[in-house]
Amino acid sequence: MGNLKVSSLVRRFGAKVAGATQGKPILDVACGSGRNAFFLSSLGATVTCMDNELTRLREYLAQNASVGSERADRLVPHQIDLVSERWPFDYGSAGGIINVHFTLPSLFPVFARSLIPNGYLLLETIPGCGLNYLDLPKKGALKKALESNFAFEMYQEKPVGPIELKAVTVKLVAGRRV
Repeated sequence: MGNLKVSSLVRRFGAKVAGATQGKPILDVACGSGRNAFFLSSLGATVTCMDNELTRLREYLAQNASVGSERADRLVPHQIDLVSERWPFDYGSAGGIINVHFTLPSLFPVFARSLIPNGYLLLETIPGCGLNYLDLPKKGALKKALESNFAFEMYQEKPVGPIELKAVTVKLVAGRRV
């Protein structure tokens, strides 16, 4: 994966997320090229890589299957349109969930149901560059949407765009309440 940089949040908290899975897979929601999934697999986690387009991920996996890459063996592609298709994971079937640069609050209830107690949700919104502030949440909105099911270990908001819009970027790490 060469030049694709792992999210600093995933790098910082990846070992904690992987260590709390109780042997269940981590779901990489909207995984893109798999940059964060590869990192988590290097920590020994099995990662289900979910996205509507998996071409680059599958090419990497095919290339590395021929050399017997142990990391690639722990990545499971799952093609899905997260906006329109039904969530495919059952209650308590995920040991962790990472969701970087794709925030869809309608998925939060299924994240909570799918995640094991004390499993981690790691979420990072898109950055606040250009006109991204138009697609970012309002101050406090994500915290309010998640706080009944999750205990925050780290929650960081950064204001972006015109002050009157109250748009923020968010980085959070939270454990699923028991």
